[in-house]
Amino acid sequence: MERFYLTVARVAKQALHHMVEHRIPMLPDIYSRHFYNFLAACDQDSQHLIAEQLESDSKESDNQQQQSLSIMLELTEMINKLDQITGNHCENLDNHLLKLKETEEIDDLNKLKNEITNELGQVIISNNEIHKNILDAKTTVERLHTKMEEVADMATIDDLTGLYNRRALFSRLTEEFSRARRYEQSFSILLIDIDDFKKINDEHGHLVGDGILRGLGAFLRQNLRDSDFPARYGGEEFICLLPSADLTQASLAGEKIREHLATSKLRSKKMGVSLQITVSIGVATLSEDEDENIDSLIKRADKALYQAKRNGKNQLVNESEIETAT
Repeated sequence: MERFYLTVARVAKQALHHMVEHRIPMLPDIYSRHFYNFLAACDQDSQHLIAEQLESDSKESDNQQQQSLSIMLELTEMINKLDQITGNHCENLDNHLLKLKETEEIDDLNKLKNEITNELGQVIISNNEIHKNILDAKTTVERLHTKMEEVADMATIDDLTGLYNRRALFSRLTEEFSRARRYEQSFSILLIDIDDFKKINDEHGHLVGDGILRGLGAFLRQNLRDSDFPARYGGEEFICLLPSADLTQASLAGEKIREHLATSKLRSKKMGVSLQITVSIGVATLSEDEDENIDSLIKRADKALYQAKRNGKNQLVNESEIETAT
C-alpha cells in the first residue's frame, strides 16, 4: 500500500503533463480517468483499488449529471408550458379578430364581444399563472446556477484549505506559461513547505494539523496580491504563482511570508490551539530556455526548497543560490 501512495504523486504529474501536452480539457471526469489509467500502467498490484476508485468517481459524476439534467428538464418543461399557453390565447384572439371583420349583425357582434371578453378573462388568469411560473423558473435557474457553482468549486477548490487545488494550479500555470511566451514576459513561483509538519501531527493530532493547514491557506489569501495564485500543491506543500514577478521580486514576497509566519502564530480554531510554525521556501522563475516547461520550473523550485531544508529550515532559497551552492 505504501508503494501505491508513493506512485500516486509521480503519476499525477504524468497525467497532468499528458493532458496539457495534448490539449485535453482539464475537467474532473477526464482528469480522473487519465490519472487512473496512468496509475494502472505503473502499478499492476493496485488494479482492484483503481477499479474501485473509478467506479466511485463514475457514480459521483453520474449523480451530478443526473441532478443537473433533472433541473434542466424541469425548466424546459416549464418554458414549453408557457409557450403553449401564450400560443393558444394568441390563436384564439386572432380568430376572433378575423370574425369581427366579417360580422355585421348586432346579435353576432354581441356574441363575438362576449367570446372576446371571456377570452380576455382567460388571458388574465393565464397571465397570473405565467407570472407564478416565471417566479418558479427564476427559482429553478437559481438552483441550477448554485449547483453548477458547487460542481465548479469541487473541480478547483481544495476542501481543507479553501485554496485552489492542484488541478486548478496546473491549469493556471499552463495559461500563464502561454501568456509569458507570447508576450515575452516571465513569472515566478514560490514552493512553500511547513517545517516539521509530521511532528505537529504526532504531538498535537491530525485535527490540529488540519487547522494549521487551513490557517496557512487563509494567511496566503490575505497576504498576496490579488493577481497572485496560491494553491495547495499536496500535503503540507503550497505553490504560489506570482505573475510578472522576477526572481528578486518573488524572493522579496516569499521572504515577507516567511518572516511573518516565523514571528506569529497560526491558530487551529476547532481545537483551540495556537502554534508557532516556520516554513521553508524555494523560488524559481520561468526561464527563456526553449526546453523550459512547467515541470522543469517546479523542479528548480523543489531543488531550492530542498536546499532551504538542508540549510536548517525556516529559510528561503532561490534558484540562483542553488547554482552558487552546488
